[in-house]
Amino acid sequence: MADYQVNITLDDPTLQALVAQNFYLYGFKAVQTSQGGGAPTVWFKTNNFAPTVSVNWTEEYQSYVSNSEISQNTTIVASGDTKIDLGQTWQVNKVGTGPVVSSGPKTAISILNTDSKPWTTGISQKGADGKFNSLCAFPLNGNGLDVIAPIQKVLLMFATNQVNTGTVIYQAFTASILIDLTSANQRAVAFNINNAWSWGNFGWAQQLQASTNIVPFLIENDTFNPNLPAVGSGRKGSFRRSSLVAR
Repeated sequence: MADYQVNITLDDPTLQALVAQNFYLYGFKAVQTSQGGGAPTVWFKTNNFAPTVSVNWTEEYQSYVSNSEISQNTTIVASGDTKIDLGQTWQVNKVGTGPVVSSGPKTAISILNTDSKPWTTGISQKGADGKFNSLCAFPLNGNGLDVIAPIQKVLLMFATNQVNTGTVIYQAFTASILIDLTSANQRAVAFNINNAWSWGNFGWAQQLQASTNIVPFLIENDTFNPNLPAVGSGRKGSFRRSSLVAR
């Protein structure tokens, strides 16, 4: 099983400020696809802080369909969903159900619309609360096919904004860090309430300023080829677990 972890170190003044000022840690996870018109959604949120906050996940997915529109601050509410793995296709019908079959690119999840009814669709991954929370939202046209590859890149930000998991977000709330775990299963970073993020300036991370458009960082489509391994995709396998804890 491919286990991933990001450890966030908080100094004591930062920890106290985050608690006193009602901050949350928000997380997003990246995907690759050739489908346009999509947006990232909040994957997890937590205010369970400690001197080291550990974000842990392994690979366990669902795909979903929804009648929700893709727009800023809209929470995507699933009308139907199903467990699915890489290399499988969900053949979804007009009522949001249908079989999952073993076909499609091995590094991606495919959603095939077998009816003329359009949907919003995407993939979900199990979050800190043990529930599947969406990573992204895309239009799925009638009789259309969306192919989406989850990859091992996460975007983290501390913010006082009050939004739910599954909410469509286009811009960073505050200074954020994009972390690439393509070549390593663990990363260590630090956050300071005034100086934002630090990670030794290694090439596997970058800081994004508040109000930055996060869509191109979390939805990669310029070089996506579903017949090739997804960059940052990590190891492949059957259903696995994901969690978020503070320690």
